[in-house]
Amino acid sequence: MVDNPKQSDCSTFCPLPWNSINIRNNGDIRICCNANSYTANRGIVRHDDGTPYNASRDNLQDSRNSELSREVRATMLRGEWHPECERCRQEEKNGVLSRRQMEYNDWDLTPETAAELTQEDGTINTEDFSLEFFDIRYGNFCNLKCRMCGPTDSHTWFDDFVKLNGQTHYKDTHERIQLTKNAKGRWETDQYDWFKGSNMYWTNFEEYTKDAKKLYIVGGEPLIIEEHVDSLERLIHNGSAANMQIEYNTNLTNVTPRMLDLWKNFKEIRIGASIDACNEIFDYQRAPAKWEHVYENLKKIEANDDINFKCWFAFTITPLNVFHFPEFMRWKVEESGLTKFNPVHSWRPLASFHMCHSPKYYNIKVLPDDIKQEISRQYTEWRTWMINSDNIDNVKKHFVKHLDSVEKFMLSESYSDGECWSGRTWLEEFVQVTRGLDEIRDQNILDIVPEYKSLFDENN
Repeated sequence: MVDNPKQSDCSTFCPLPWNSINIRNNGDIRICCNANSYTANRGIVRHDDGTPYNASRDNLQDSRNSELSREVRATMLRGEWHPECERCRQEEKNGVLSRRQMEYNDWDLTPETAAELTQEDGTINTEDFSLEFFDIRYGNFCNLKCRMCGPTDSHTWFDDFVKLNGQTHYKDTHERIQLTKNAKGRWETDQYDWFKGSNMYWTNFEEYTKDAKKLYIVGGEPLIIEEHVDSLERLIHNGSAANMQIEYNTNLTNVTPRMLDLWKNFKEIRIGASIDACNEIFDYQRAPAKWEHVYENLKKIEANDDINFKCWFAFTITPLNVFHFPEFMRWKVEESGLTKFNPVHSWRPLASFHMCHSPKYYNIKVLPDDIKQEISRQYTEWRTWMINSDNIDNVKKHFVKHLDSVEKFMLSESYSDGECWSGRTWLEEFVQVTRGLDEIRDQNILDIVPEYKSLFDENN
């Protein structure tokens, strides 16, 4: 999250293909974490033989002039959108702040400098562009099984995945993942343990991160992954910590004294709290987490003055919470008591939201027209309430802007009648998956979104 947005000189330029390494939770290297929604390749950079570059076995520098890396850079410098960048294009055309725009503001690299030092086909001399930014995903070890997530990102999802789908395998970017039962009768796979015992990765980590400016660490849930702690300790030991930002997407269910003590050594700790609802709606979406416990951890960070925190709510918009979004923003400014998270005088004073693009049944474009109209009606009422409230102008402006952007994105096209891999429509798939998880988890969507009663009755 940036505080001083600047106007991009090139409407498609992003610094990440020049200054970053982005590692998926299976170790595959990709062009960007947002290149995960619209192409079958999901942004993976590959060797000439088609196999993915993987952080467990490849030198990170070797991946930087892969065919896809060159292609994306050349496309950006022509002022065009590459297919792998479709998520950012979709967001920007609907007024949603994209990852490209945020990264453009976070780094000093300009289109002019990039163009001057980049060959026409996108090739770069890697010595001209130091690796300033690392996006590292340490596997899929996680203590939650969030509705908008799945087994790729959380091992806790395995049991529900098998029950929901009646199968013990699924396809990831590198191969078919086969789940097997361990001695305790729990489903497991070692396909996300790429960093465990990998001398290549840890050698690369020591060499290339010592001069980096920011590490973005995700999981799984990074705050319960021991190798993430190992990473911080290595950075403290080699003297890099004092000049480095560490950024997280974290569910904040586990903020320990040990973690707080490590964070004191870093220039800045950025917390993107994966919180996209409060109270019972939070509990429904992010089982088995409990809102009261997470709120206590939010207040623990709020009260800590020993660490240079920058914090925000990373609110993911889905059909499960699209009705709740304005209520959450109201809670944030009027009830939460949290001033470090999305400070009211900052550029993003309410929530740093983003849209769920994939799978399509969790994209709000999947909703039928009558429900979209009801969302629009309620958003209109919320806009009127905010404009007439006693909140400061910066809060009013962003509250209205956020609702405008979500509504524009939702109405920009319809996914409801499109056919998905199951043979059902995407809308039917949303109903089917929601019903299935409700049964497995003893929950009921209508307790959370009563506006969906007619939709679920019609698709009974």
